[in-house]
Amino acid sequence: MNNLSLESRSWNAFFIEDIAEIVSGRDIYEKERLDGLVPYITATANNNGIGYFVANNNDTLESGCLSVNRNGSVGYCFYHPYEALYGNDTRKLRPKKNNRYVALFISLCITKQREKYGYGYKMGTGRLKRQKILLPVDANNNPDWDFMESYMKQKEHQILESTIEQLCKRLINKEISGGGKLLSSQWKPFSFTDVFTEIQRGKRLKKADHTEGSIPYVSSTALNNGVDGFIGNEGCVRKFEDCITIANSGSVGSAFFHQYEFVASDHVTQLKRKGLDKYAYLFMVPIINRLSEKYSFNREINDERIKREKILLPVNKEGDIDFAFMSSFMQEVEADILKTTLNVFKDRLNANENQMGGGKMEGIYTL
Repeated sequence: MNNLSLESRSWNAFFIEDIAEIVSGRDIYEKERLDGLVPYITATANNNGIGYFVANNNDTLESGCLSVNRNGSVGYCFYHPYEALYGNDTRKLRPKKNNRYVALFISLCITKQREKYGYGYKMGTGRLKRQKILLPVDANNNPDWDFMESYMKQKEHQILESTIEQLCKRLINKEISGGGKLLSSQWKPFSFTDVFTEIQRGKRLKKADHTEGSIPYVSSTALNNGVDGFIGNEGCVRKFEDCITIANSGSVGSAFFHQYEFVASDHVTQLKRKGLDKYAYLFMVPIINRLSEKYSFNREINDERIKREKILLPVNKEGDIDFAFMSSFMQEVEADILKTTLNVFKDRLNANENQMGGGKMEGIYTL
């Protein structure tokens, strides 16, 4: 494969309206939203711009588009190959040269402009049309769509090769260590205080007091593994790691496992048991999530309610919680997911190889 370089190209500035059609979104207000599977794109910087999954429908439903935040996290641009609905805090862009590689290239170029905008300086339709972005050009000084596509394919190829190698190594290690038999056992209810040795709420940190940084800030969102942003605060915060969090308010009952260190807001509570591995924690997460069915925004999970809650878990012959079974079960689930993911990535990489005249993968990429 040729080693394409951005530095080797000539670049020129283009108005966004000259390279894409710009269409307004349409709000679906909270009271109108129906739970479903359709991504609803809002002005967030996380989760590829997806704010909710809904069962609503309107004339913004479309696939193969870019979204640009005009409000909120202003200037962030994302590509959506799937059908999605677009809120009015975003603008939907239909690139004139529309394939996913070109669209991904353009999205990065647009996002580079976000620093000039802010909450008080929105990227409305008028400004978006006249916003210029730099693009590589061909000999006729037109956008070099072929180069953009080839460059992004090269990037994808590099990422796929690295990811496939890592997946293979993880699967090989699992085969060596063994997964254990998934022999189901009896189940019994246990109080949270019997399961977790540490139950502690996070600490209040006002939005105005957040500083820029790279530490995950976990709050009561049901998206992005509970991460509501990244901060740099060190003092007057409460940090946890290797534990589950459950949302006390907001998206009440939403539970996530965090293997990394994070800052916890006062809207979540840490659930931790010393000595547990991540697989046992992951086993319990969907069971704990069921609590969201009995709580709501008007009925929060306070400290006393958490202590009284019970969770149904498998037990061994002695009637104790069977953490070993839970861990083995989730390791097998992970192995199945890794194998499926590996096959998908191998197929995509082989498709790229064929388009660029290469052969199929061999060696470490074959299990």
